[in-house]
Amino acid sequence: MGDKTTTIAEIRESIRSFVSKRGWENNNPLNLVMALSVETAELMEIFQWLSTNETDSIKDNHKELEHLQEEIADIFWYLMRICDHFNVDLAAAVEDKKMKNELKYPEPNKHYIQVT
Repeated sequence: MGDKTTTIAEIRESIRSFVSKRGWENNNPLNLVMALSVETAELMEIFQWLSTNETDSIKDNHKELEHLQEEIADIFWYLMRICDHFNVDLAAAVEDKKMKNELKYPEPNKHYIQVT
C-alpha cells in the first residue's frame, strides 16, 4: 500500500476486515473518539519537550520518525473507524470543508467581486 496507489476505500476495507476478524465491530463512537484523542496525545508527546528548531530533527532520527509514523497511522485508523461508523465519505467531507474554508479564508491580495 502507498499513497499514490491506494484509495481511501481500500484502506477503509482493510481496516473493516481487520476489525471484523477480531470481533470489534461494536465499538461505540464515544470509545473510538476517546481512542482518537489518546493517539493524538501520543503524537503530541513526541514533540512535547522539543523547541521549534528541534522538531525537524525527527526526520533524521529513524527511531523517532518510525514512532511518528506509527502515531499518525493510529490517528488515521481511528478516524477511519469513526467515518465508517457514521458512513462519512472522508474524501467528500474534506472537499466540502475545503470549499467552505476557501470562502472563509480567501487568498491574500485577491479581490473578489460580489455579484448580487
